[in-house]
Amino acid sequence: MIVARAKGTNILNVKAYVVARHGPEAWPAIVATLSAEDRAEVDEILAVGWYDLALVMRVFRAFDATHGVAEPLLMEHYGAFAAELDLTQIHRLFLRMANPAYVIEKSGEYWHRFFDSGKWTVVRDTPTSATATLAGFGAVEALFCRMLTSYVRRMFELVGAKHVKTEHKRCRARGDEACVVVGSWKV
Repeated sequence: MIVARAKGTNILNVKAYVVARHGPEAWPAIVATLSAEDRAEVDEILAVGWYDLALVMRVFRAFDATHGVAEPLLMEHYGAFAAELDLTQIHRLFLRMANPAYVIEKSGEYWHRFFDSGKWTVVRDTPTSATATLAGFGAVEALFCRMLTSYVRRMFELVGAKHVKTEHKRCRARGDEACVVVGSWKV
């Protein structure tokens, strides 16, 4: 069986969010809810390392279980935060020279910097809207989809799009074959 993998950045971004929003003592509280095996792996995470995608999803669930009640839009807030961390200033400057639709078209290449499963197909519906389909991703997790929709929205904003709207129209966590995000914006 092939195991889907994700870069350690996915876990380190959660840690950065938790420490920034809830203080340094909050991260160990989340890690403590994981199994001994997961705790050992999380304690040794490297940003450039590849890890089992299931571990990332377990960290997301622990993160949500610990802070989601007090912050109902936790995954949406985290998605925007992670986009800001992932899109460095240099990337933002370069991407501002392109149409936001170009950014989403290139998202498949960007995606594989962080995940080794899933394929994005992007169709420009109009000059200021697009439909993006993620098929074959190695996890089915509603929390991840909430985060991803917010991440995409913030990514568009960071490259200069205005009045961005994203909607997760179809979702594997709801039984659909693929996840579909429809986005629109103004330039």
